[in-house]
Amino acid sequence: MVAEPYLHSDKTTSFLDRKLWMRILGLAREQKWLAIGALSLLVVAEILPLFQPRILRSMIDGPIHDKNLDGILHYLLAFGAVALVGGALEYVRSMLTQRLGLEVIHNLRLKLFGKLKGFHMDFFNRTPVGRLMTRLGNDVDSLNSMFTEGLVELSGALLVIAYAVIFMFVLDWKLALSSLIVLPGMLYATSVFRRKVRASNVRIRGLMAEMNARMQESLAGVNIVRIFGRAPDIEKRLDGANRETRDAWFENVRFYAYYFPTLNSLTEISLVLLYFTGAYLFYGHHTSLGTLVAFSWYTGMFFRPLREISDKVTALQSALAAGERVFTLYDTEASLPEGPRTQIPSPFEMRFDNVSFAYPGGPEVLHKVSFSIREGESVAVVGATGSGKSTLIALSCKFYLPTSGTVFVGGHPVEEYSEAALRGGMALIPQDVHLFSESVAFNVALTPDFDLHRVEEVCRHVRAHDFISKMPKGYLSPLRQRGENLSTGQRQLLALARALYQRPRLLLLDEATASVDTDTEGLIQSALGKVLKEVTTIVVAHRLSTIQNADRILVMHKGEIREEGTHHSLLAQGGIYAKLYQLQNFDGKA
Repeated sequence: MVAEPYLHSDKTTSFLDRKLWMRILGLAREQKWLAIGALSLLVVAEILPLFQPRILRSMIDGPIHDKNLDGILHYLLAFGAVALVGGALEYVRSMLTQRLGLEVIHNLRLKLFGKLKGFHMDFFNRTPVGRLMTRLGNDVDSLNSMFTEGLVELSGALLVIAYAVIFMFVLDWKLALSSLIVLPGMLYATSVFRRKVRASNVRIRGLMAEMNARMQESLAGVNIVRIFGRAPDIEKRLDGANRETRDAWFENVRFYAYYFPTLNSLTEISLVLLYFTGAYLFYGHHTSLGTLVAFSWYTGMFFRPLREISDKVTALQSALAAGERVFTLYDTEASLPEGPRTQIPSPFEMRFDNVSFAYPGGPEVLHKVSFSIREGESVAVVGATGSGKSTLIALSCKFYLPTSGTVFVGGHPVEEYSEAALRGGMALIPQDVHLFSESVAFNVALTPDFDLHRVEEVCRHVRAHDFISKMPKGYLSPLRQRGENLSTGQRQLLALARALYQRPRLLLLDEATASVDTDTEGLIQSALGKVLKEVTTIVVAHRLSTIQNADRILVMHKGEIREEGTHHSLLAQGGIYAKLYQLQNFDGKA
């Protein structure tokens, strides 16, 4: 049975979801003064343009009607002053809003990434990386757009509409009614459009996340795809998701193609009604020419933001859906317990006490495993593929917790330690070494504030200095993605140097020499010979020649420890270990 992923498919989020709104707005709590400043300026900046038609009305019905051109100047100056002040306020408001959004998103992305670091490995095994990148990238950026554009611009549009309606009715209620008679039709068309586009946008985002996940997976395994000649098949698989995304976008565009012509037609009908009513009232001496001109301006100010509201609401709906997904990730309970202990006591000791473990939805991998390791001791773990060796390492690192039983470190369960305390005392060298697209020194220290002297010291210790010194910039030479400009053996030597740089109390090696040639293995074994005398070590090994000098060897079979002893004592027993040794022809070669 395949376990369900942690992040399920997207759902349609209600625009009136009060709880979600409060949570999103709560993100700005730390930047409340920026928010208050932006909203205050918005209220003032949006009302100023409403005075321009009134100034124009007074100018037309006053000096222009009286043919007094000298009296026009102060109206023009007032008109220009309103425009300049409004523009200045809008600039300051825009800067505050952008700062607010960027600060909110900066903090949110850091919090999300910080929480992801604490998730247990099963979460990452069951959640596509492409989907996580969509959450941290596109979805978080949508929330940024909500703060910097959508929410503020929607509020501004609503304020302009409210201001315009008030000014219109104060100026002439008959003209106001004739202009707004088409409003019910506009509201109905907007409601239908918003509902259709909302569902369409949610579907598009789900398809985009799925397509990103497929592309990431395909590109990560591009070497396998090309070796087996399956590029056309993978392209066909991706084309299905891409085609579905294209069709969803086309449907989305079709809704816009229906909506805006409908809105344009209703706006033109409103203007016809306004001019007809205005002409009737003007020739009946019930209104003035200046009032008609001002009303024409107000009508434009009313309908322009009304047409934009639907876009803003749709963008906000999309941002709400993104917010729902971001909060779903943030609320995911996939973190291992953080204990209060901040330091591992001396002397170092690790003990497995009747530990059993099964991956979610799978069979039991370890069954009542018990053993202990003392400070300075080196313990090797061997066994056939699937016997539970790597799982033993994962439990030692607290990547997972036992299904039953307890893993003790320094006499206390691993659950009682904070991650910083536990991981700060351990170092892992996996079979597949991950290197970053940074300098050699950064990859050894895993921090930009590296101690170059210490980096060189550990690299000399593991005999990696020779090949590093031949690189163009030595320890400052940048590596390609995943260290593609290094050989497998060189990557393993850097991994060993990385482990030693941390000064660990427990060194874990998970098949660290399984993929290297014999000469490189010799270099690593020579370096390990020194390390094993200095650090407590657990070595998972496939090549038995690499662990003959270990203090103890644990032989695992079907999730249980079947044999335990030194290399020579296990050979004398003639059991599982002896048979494995014979299969490797006594020289470490499979």
